[in-house]
Amino acid sequence: MHQLEKHILENIRKSDVKAFESLFRSYFAQLSNYAGEILKDAHMGEEIAEEVFVKFWEQREHLKIDVSIRAYLFKSTYNQCINYLKHQKVKEKYQLFFMYHICPRNFEAGFSMDYPLSAVLTKEIEHLAEKAIERLPKQCREIFILSRYEEMKNDQIAEKLGISVSTVKTQISRALVKIKKDLQEVMPLL
Repeated sequence: MHQLEKHILENIRKSDVKAFESLFRSYFAQLSNYAGEILKDAHMGEEIAEEVFVKFWEQREHLKIDVSIRAYLFKSTYNQCINYLKHQKVKEKYQLFFMYHICPRNFEAGFSMDYPLSAVLTKEIEHLAEKAIERLPKQCREIFILSRYEEMKNDQIAEKLGISVSTVKTQISRALVKIKKDLQEVMPLL
């Protein structure tokens, strides 16, 4: 890292807003374009770049940068993009999971994710499913979230929570039954 960059970083660590604004103006457009290229979405590219700068500012006092600030920002942007893409993949799996397991009639009837109302229906089902998940007993909810949202395997969940694998399987099964029942109460055609 050059002497000038060390000086800029030191000022930012001391909460110098002007130094931060200068850094932001210097790199925001580049980072937005870079993220937009990775994600194939210019708008999300801007959001990712904003998140990178927000985190940079929030962690300013504890930043340990061995490379140039530019390299650090680009690496942070890349990592943020990868995290976003992983989240999107989990979200898609989650949607398909609920459409197949919770709403099998729609899935078997050829319900298409490309159908114009599918986004609205999917959002509504996700909202109702989240409410159903919130109503699960604490341990059951925790196991279900680890399994479905964090994609942990049953043995990993059992080890993390200090319970048996059969308990994990039972709790996941109970969660699915309860969520499906709750959804069918509010949407009887599912």
